Amino acid sequence: MPLCRLLLALTFAIPAMGQTAAPAAPPQLRQPPAPSPQLLPDGRVTFRLLAPHATSVAVAGDIYQGLPRAGTTLAPPSSIPMNKGSDGVWTGTSTSSFLPGAWRYHFRVDSMDVPDPRNVRSSPLQNGMERLLIVPGDFSETRSVPHGAVARVVYNASTFKGAAREMYIYTPPGYEKGEGTFPVFYLLHGGGETDSSWSTVGRAGDILDNLIAAGKAKPMIIVMPSGWTPTGPQVMTGDATKDPFNNELIHDIIPFVDTHYRTHADAENRALGGLSMGGIQTLNIGLHNLGTFRWLVVMSSGWFPADRKAFFSGPDAARIPQYNSELKLFWWGWGQTDIARDNAIACVARFKADGVHLETEETPDGHEWKNWRLYLYQVAPILFR
Repeated sequence: MPLCRLLLALTFAIPAMGQTAAPAAPPQLRQPPAPSPQLLPDGRVTFRLLAPHATSVAVAGDIYQGLPRAGTTLAPPSSIPMNKGSDGVWTGTSTSSFLPGAWRYHFRVDSMDVPDPRNVRSSPLQNGMERLLIVPGDFSETRSVPHGAVARVVYNASTFKGAAREMYIYTPPGYEKGEGTFPVFYLLHGGGETDSSWSTVGRAGDILDNLIAAGKAKPMIIVMPSGWTPTGPQVMTGDATKDPFNNELIHDIIPFVDTHYRTHADAENRALGGLSMGGIQTLNIGLHNLGTFRWLVVMSSGWFPADRKAFFSGPDAARIPQYNSELKLFWWGWGQTDIARDNAIACVARFKADGVHLETEETPDGHEWKNWRLYLYQVAPILFR
């Protein structure tokens, strides 16, 4: 080989002085072709995750609420054992069938929480993103019926100096045809939740679609706003004047909805309800603004002892004799093992002692979406009748 050609070959073959050869590209990792989660014919569910370098993988989250439980004890994580195959794919199948409903989960990979990359169904929490397992077979399943629509709506709140805020709004089947006006149910989420919770894990759209199709509920608009405000941590109090969401709902959200949607803009056709934190907001806003709503729904909630004492000894207590004439429904529901059960029962007892007409429901299980979906299913047929 001529000298010049030899030198040229060596120039390209040997790294320059002080440099190292580029490392070989790592093999591209691809998630397993089989689905995750995979609902099996017998109701069990298989989960899969490609994590070849992980030392442990577990299915975590609220998902164990969807497995049969012994008494008040949730199914243990070992109910979905995960094992790694030679291809680096971790696979786990539940040891029992899942109950119908919607169940949130994520993977715990070593010490890190990871969303299932094979599942596009999501339900955000205040502190992270969860995936959804949907198991058909109950009132919240997606059926072959006329369907409404759920839209993400952005508005500017004068309460917060024009800040852009978001909410989700369900409109019933046929709304888009532009005919008729509808009552409105303002439905609030809990403390760890977001404005999208009721339309994802709460299955509000499907529940109402099924009820309306069966003639069990009146067609209605459901407004699902964010109970969290830009001013900081939510105020959990019995004093409605201390919660800025009170003013936002009354002065921003309701006027926006009445302006942009075909609503019956009066108290007879306006309901307010919520779970946990949203239940306290329902009490604060609904009872502080008598004449704005005729229907109040409190789920897994009630004032804490100090706030309860302050309410019943404060200026709002003077309005209690008006409740029976101002409210067509004052409904409370909680679970047998609900963390809010004691507060709810104490509030109900005090209101009843003052002669307030209430409807109550105690259901099995605890502070969980299984109950809150059921409460929506039970209450929606009662509203606006």
